[in-house]
Amino acid sequence: MPERPAVAHIIRAYLARTETFVGNQIATLERYRPVVFCHHRLPNPGYPIDDVCSLQELLAPVPRLVDRAGYRLARYLPPFSARLLAERARGESGRLLHFHYLVDARFFLALKRLTGLPAVVAAYGYDVSAFPRAGWGCGRRYLRPIFRELDCFIAMSEELGRDLVRAGCPAQKVVVHYYGTDTDRFAYPERGYPEKGVVRILMCGTLEPKKAQDRVLRALRLWEQRAGAGPAFEIAFMGNGPLRARLESLVGEYGWQDRVHFLGHVPYHDRRLLDEYRQADIFTLPSVTIRGDKEGIPGTVVEAMACGLPVVSTYHAGIPAMIADGEDGLLVEEQDLEGLSGALGRLIEDRALRERLGRAAARTAATRGRLLSRTPVLERIYDRLSAGDLPPRAWQGRIEIPLESEPRRLAAASATESS
Repeated sequence: MPERPAVAHIIRAYLARTETFVGNQIATLERYRPVVFCHHRLPNPGYPIDDVCSLQELLAPVPRLVDRAGYRLARYLPPFSARLLAERARGESGRLLHFHYLVDARFFLALKRLTGLPAVVAAYGYDVSAFPRAGWGCGRRYLRPIFRELDCFIAMSEELGRDLVRAGCPAQKVVVHYYGTDTDRFAYPERGYPEKGVVRILMCGTLEPKKAQDRVLRALRLWEQRAGAGPAFEIAFMGNGPLRARLESLVGEYGWQDRVHFLGHVPYHDRRLLDEYRQADIFTLPSVTIRGDKEGIPGTVVEAMACGLPVVSTYHAGIPAMIADGEDGLLVEEQDLEGLSGALGRLIEDRALRERLGRAAARTAATRGRLLSRTPVLERIYDRLSAGDLPPRAWQGRIEIPLESEPRRLAAASATESS
């Protein structure tokens, strides 16, 4: 059997524990052999890979110190470091480069210049929504060279694609592709939806303002005050982060110490993660935009859907590409606390609604969000790039496969918006 062509996956640190979506893309490739290039390696036993080229491990002691200083002080990649990685990429007979995050592509841009390989960049949220606004537009200027020099930019939803265009990326270089979630792992066909004395509400993710966990507590307090002696509920938070102190303060203010559980960070490959999803009755993640910072399609939302949980979320970024309000979940506007309270209350009170939405969510996740179904689409993008099928305008109708059933070209959408 001929050796698979190599694709260099490039990211500054391999691999943060919140970046399972990157690890999953790398691990599920079938027709391409992944080689990871990074500046430094992080301890993450969930995603071991033999082919990792880490600068901090490859460099001799003195160059390593110089490189580390440049990284820490100015996120600067010295020429000798870039040349070393480029030589390794050529030695691996790499067919193309796959950068993860716009800012990482900019940091490693010299690899494209030195190797001349076709390059694709995946945008994930903050890097395309908030970063270009940073420093009164300095972020946008920092990214400008990658929009000019790199070949293709992957957006996981049309909303994120429009953000790419607004950040300065040529619309014809944007391909809409959702990378997928390991829905097979989270599938729970045995789930039942019985009447329960206490309904368990689950949230999973970093405790931070854009995930709006505090709004869930406030919304449930509002519903309880109005419902009076309604069904009982409890809340579980999986994750840690800067919002925890605020959440604990609200719990104390409401006297909910016996019904709110802070579980801390649960590693992605830990069995407890599956157990928490299976023990829950409702999942919620009411993401909001904070100073331009957006999510993409949160993986925890798709995981919960795959597990058969009814999800309450918001019309935020790519979430509506996965959830249709009233069909496979409930969506409210980002700042609509009354709407959030009502949606959570409906699910707490209505077992049949939980079942209808939960079963529909599982079907949607399995058909539209399944990692193993999305990976072949990514490999077809690789095929076009490695074959030199450029410019990307030639891909219209052949490669772009958004979640929506009727693909729309971002260039056309952008022109319509600006007219």
